[in-house]
Amino acid sequence: MEYNIIVAPNLEILATEVAGFIPMGWKLKGGILEHMDGFAQQLVRHPGAVARTQRKPAVSKNKRTKWIE
Repeated sequence: MEYNIIVAPNLEILATEVAGFIPMGWKLKGGILEHMDGFAQQLVRHPGAVARTQRKPAVSKNKRTKWIE
């Protein structure tokens, strides 16, 4: 299991930084911590999540659409 801690000077920047890690399989662990330099959030990722995010997405078939006239 991997752990990561994001530190930012304010909540807006923290939210932006954390949002970038979510598509890579990271999940939030615990709450937001406030400290002297700003705010922090801990993230956790299981080894299987890495494999799922590195797979190529399935190619979708072209869907037919029926136009209504």
